[in-house]
Amino acid sequence: MQVVNKKMCVIIILVLVIIESCTLFLMYKSFSNKNTNLDEVNLNINNSNMFAIMLEQDDGTYKEDTSSTWPTSGYTYNASMSGCIDINGNKLDGVLTYDATNNIATVDTGNTSYCYLYFSLPPYRKQKSEMWDSPLEGDGYRYVGENPNNYICFGTTNKTTCTSNTDLYMYRIIGIFEDNEGNEHLKIIKKEALNTAYKWHSDSSIEVDWNESDLYKGINGDYFLNNTTYSYMQNEEWTDKISEWMWTATDALYDGAGIIYDYNTPKTIYLHELNMSNKSNQICYNSPDIVGDCSIGNHKNFNGLISLMYISDFVLSRGEDYLETNVYGNNNFKFGWIQVKNNDSTPPSSNDWTMTRSGMSAWTYRAYIAVHDEFPVSSSYAHYIQSVRPVFYLTNDAKLISGTGLSNDPYIIG
Repeated sequence: MQVVNKKMCVIIILVLVIIESCTLFLMYKSFSNKNTNLDEVNLNINNSNMFAIMLEQDDGTYKEDTSSTWPTSGYTYNASMSGCIDINGNKLDGVLTYDATNNIATVDTGNTSYCYLYFSLPPYRKQKSEMWDSPLEGDGYRYVGENPNNYICFGTTNKTTCTSNTDLYMYRIIGIFEDNEGNEHLKIIKKEALNTAYKWHSDSSIEVDWNESDLYKGINGDYFLNNTTYSYMQNEEWTDKISEWMWTATDALYDGAGIIYDYNTPKTIYLHELNMSNKSNQICYNSPDIVGDCSIGNHKNFNGLISLMYISDFVLSRGEDYLETNVYGNNNFKFGWIQVKNNDSTPPSSNDWTMTRSGMSAWTYRAYIAVHDEFPVSSSYAHYIQSVRPVFYLTNDAKLISGTGLSNDPYIIG
């Protein structure tokens, strides 16, 4: 009898082990084949051994987080994949809830055996493999080439509305950049220019910083932000997705001619324009018939919402192959995706204002334009009118929820 009892105990133990293994397997299969937004989550649960946190990897698979800490910024809580099972491996509905107001996930532990909480990467994080990881100091990930898949809708979540009204809703992603706290933000530019061409500043005889210019005030006012043509810009649902950003207002270094950036590489332009610490390649004329002072120039940081592209955004859209290329007379820079004529069939001007002032020539102040008829980058008198395409950063909690970035399947923001 003792032998029989021992055998029975062994059999019972084996059966229990098999049941537990099957339960865990069924639980995993129950949720791993299913596919929200949460930067951090606090879990109200009495027994920490009753749940697992599953984090999405760059290849799309999910692995259990072994650190036993809550996901940090950059992940989204995936409600459709998350859930709980009972001791028999059956899915339990309604026991796992999420309080979006207080960012708390709550589990009713009464009948729960085990819970999985899935956290997914935002779609643009996955797109990094398709983007250029810029090697420049303080830079981020950029879309480069002639026509990358970087189309995005802003102002509507309806793809059909966006693709049939591109002048209103279609934008393109310049890249992914970090703020001072290390949070990632999408930087986007309006695909098509505003219907009216505008002056950078009406008075070219005075020196005006970008954030004091008529154009800056206009796009943050009646030209765009407060213009009822773009009614979504008066809707908090969308304006709350625009991040206040620390912009850099820059003077191109003045050496007596005013037109300076034409003669430098994208790397040199970027380092100067963003006021990076590497000043070894200070901007000055390389032309042998002009001798100028290679001073560092003026930079002014300011917080703002809507701005324009930097000149470096324009030239760096050509990518790594052109990083050390002198932009003077190089028409290859005109074929980058960011050029206005590549995005707008009828722009009010073939030249596109940037936010950088070029300095003074013949006692008249100028600002820089991209895609000049003669040079890819040149300057224009500030009181001339040129095309305008607003640029802004999205808040880091503005997530891409669908789309592939194609012009007929743009990213949708949720």
